[in-house]
Amino acid sequence: MCSAETQAAALAALLSAALGGAETRIEATCDRIRIEADLPGELAAAAHAALLGALAAGARFGHERVSGGAETVWVEIDVDVDVDVDVDVDLDLGKDGPRQPDSPRAPRTPRAPRSK
Repeated sequence: MCSAETQAAALAALLSAALGGAETRIEATCDRIRIEADLPGELAAAAHAALLGALAAGARFGHERVSGGAETVWVEIDVDVDVDVDVDVDLDLGKDGPRQPDSPRAPRTPRAPRSK
């Protein structure tokens, strides 16, 4: 179990990494912590997948368009609940895209085509 503050810091790091090092903003109230980041103009498929993984780690998440056409994503966690957080997420955005947290660490060997 980890504190909400620790979970918020981990989510902020995941969100920043998914967005190529984007600055995150953290806003806390007595019952929730919200982490926000501005979206870049374009996201590669691998970065988009990493972003969705980071957002899914929270209790709630969303997307907003603000004045001037800028876009912001946010993720919230609840303060009053200690939760288990897997902060060991692999954000390898190499040519094969991000690996999911529960995927094998070793790369898969391609299978030979079946003979007919």
